[in-house]
Amino acid sequence: MRLSARSQLRGPIIEVAKDQTTSHIPSEIGAGRPMRALGLSLQAAALAALAVMAVLVSTSTVMAQDASGCAKFKWSIDRERSAFGTPGLQSVDPGKPLPGIMDPAIVKLQPVSSAAFEQPPGHKPKDGTFGAVLKSPPIAVAGTYQITLSDQAWIDVIQGGKKVRSSAFSDQSDCPNVRKSVRFPLAVGQATLQISGSATDSIKVDVLPAQ
Repeated sequence: MRLSARSQLRGPIIEVAKDQTTSHIPSEIGAGRPMRALGLSLQAAALAALAVMAVLVSTSTVMAQDASGCAKFKWSIDRERSAFGTPGLQSVDPGKPLPGIMDPAIVKLQPVSSAAFEQPPGHKPKDGTFGAVLKSPPIAVAGTYQITLSDQAWIDVIQGGKKVRSSAFSDQSDCPNVRKSVRFPLAVGQATLQISGSATDSIKVDVLPAQ
């Protein structure tokens, strides 16, 4: 195997040993570890290095694709991605309030046929899907808030006995941990959140002030 100048493995040569067919050139690579100690000839070591490089390139490509999917949201969901990845998130039962603004939780869902929706969901859920009614954290300052979900589902917000019309929404199917984010103008006080049409019996939810 011929190595070009750009494909050289860096490290001091220890010795040159020749047999009838091959010249063996042991060298130290990284932290003073001799290549011969790894049981590799120069040719095998070069192939191993190329294999490692291929794995790193493949991993970097996958990570870039993941990041590009999340970048397609109309607004940054970096806060939610980070929060949803936090271990030990609080679990919330249907009918209970979310723990707080900027305090994500895992909401337990129930079959939509059993969910006591205050008002019919804006999008009729399919049979066999899951949903829940819960309370938002207390809203101390009126403004636009984004409610973000880890998986596909429909969100309705009710405040003052009326549905609150969303001001914007964004969803992407190729962003890990985050599927949908919807913005609502909320008044001071508490709101009712209705989640419906989820294919799973739990979902991560986060309520944040829009930026």
